[in-house]
Amino acid sequence: MKIEYYFSVLSPFTYLGKDRFTKIVSDHNFEVIEKPFDLVGDIFPNTGGLPVPKRHPARQKYRLLELTRIAKKLNLPINKQPKFFPPKDPHLPAKFVIASNKMGNKLSFGNECLKYLWSLEKDISDFNILQEICEKLSLNFEEIKKMALNDEIKKEYQQNSEDAIKNDVFGAPSYVFNNEIFWGQDRLDYLEEALKSKQT
Repeated sequence: MKIEYYFSVLSPFTYLGKDRFTKIVSDHNFEVIEKPFDLVGDIFPNTGGLPVPKRHPARQKYRLLELTRIAKKLNLPINKQPKFFPPKDPHLPAKFVIASNKMGNKLSFGNECLKYLWSLEKDISDFNILQEICEKLSLNFEEIKKMALNDEIKKEYQQNSEDAIKNDVFGAPSYVFNNEIFWGQDRLDYLEEALKSKQT
C-alpha cells in the first residue's frame, strides 16, 4: 500500500506536519511517493486558491495565529515570516527533492528544506544552502545538482502538479491513501486511522 504525499517545500503547514508524518510512515511501514508540486503557480490558479499576499487581511492575520498555535502545541521552532519566503527560485529546491528521491533518499531532503526555510532562516534556492543539505544527508551535491537541472526532473515536477489537480488535491500538505485525500497536517490522525484499518 502506498501514500501519495503532495507537498510544497514552501508550505509552513507542511513543515509543521513533517515529523509526525515521517513517524507515522515509519511506524506503519507504508511506501511513500513524494510529489513536491508548484502550489502557487499551478495548484492555486487551477483549484480556486490564492497566494498569501493576495488573501484578505483577515485571512493573513489568522494564518499567522494558526502557525503560532500549532508550533507551540508541537513544540516546534518557527519563523512565521521568514526573510527568504518566498525563495528567489521556489522550484529549485523541489527539483532537488525529486532528484534526491531518485538517489534513494526518502523524505529527508524535503524535510530539511522545510526546516531550513521555516526555522533556520535560510534561502533554500541558494546552491550553497542546497549543498549544505546534501552534505548533511551524505549526498553527492554535484550529482544531485546535475540531475535536478535536467529536463526529466522538470517534467516530473510539472507532472506532480498535473496529478494533484487531476486527483482533486488543492492544498499542501495533502496525503492520498486508498484514493482518499487527507488535506492538512491537522488530518494526520485520520490518515493514521486509515492506515491502521488496512493493517488489521
